[in-house]
Amino acid sequence: MRRILAPILALAALVAGVTIALSLLQPPEPGRQLSGGVLLEQPRPVRDFELLDEDAQPFGRERLEGHWTAIFPGFTNCPDICPTTLGVLRTAYETLGDRAEDWQVVFLTVDPERDRPEALREYVGYFSKEFKALTGDKDIIGRLAKDLSVAYQYTPNEDGGYTVDHTAAIVLIDPQGRVAGFLQPPYRPDSLSADLRKAAASRS
Repeated sequence: MRRILAPILALAALVAGVTIALSLLQPPEPGRQLSGGVLLEQPRPVRDFELLDEDAQPFGRERLEGHWTAIFPGFTNCPDICPTTLGVLRTAYETLGDRAEDWQVVFLTVDPERDRPEALREYVGYFSKEFKALTGDKDIIGRLAKDLSVAYQYTPNEDGGYTVDHTAAIVLIDPQGRVAGFLQPPYRPDSLSADLRKAAASRS
């Protein structure tokens, strides 16, 4: 009986996991389509927050204003999706050319207990010296993540450690510091770059 139940339970867990993952990637409201995501018809506000960047300098909502921002949530111990996405973001950012000045790329850690500023500086610096990274109080990160429609949960490992399952969407922030849209995986440098250009051209 156990041999019969095992694959059934495994399949059920897989289906449940895929369902949860897809639900995390769905934008919360309809809007204008991009090739890899959506621009919201009504941008949503982001509450004030106070975190630290990779240089241990204060980073609040005001540093999201005056330009577009692409925020990707993750953690430095992530084995696959985080480094892959940051690599694609680097290539897309580089291909923006003179339009790169319209954008900043921010890596928001969902593992602040392990991801201190010095660790984030080394991590994002590997991909681009232009990229920013945020860490700080766990509750503040949780509140900001909620405003960004970013979901994550801590999952214990067999070795006594843990990993973090998290939303893989890139959150687009407009120059007014509001959530303006979402991009979803799989990511390709060409389409990602085109979507960043299109988003920045949609409103100032």
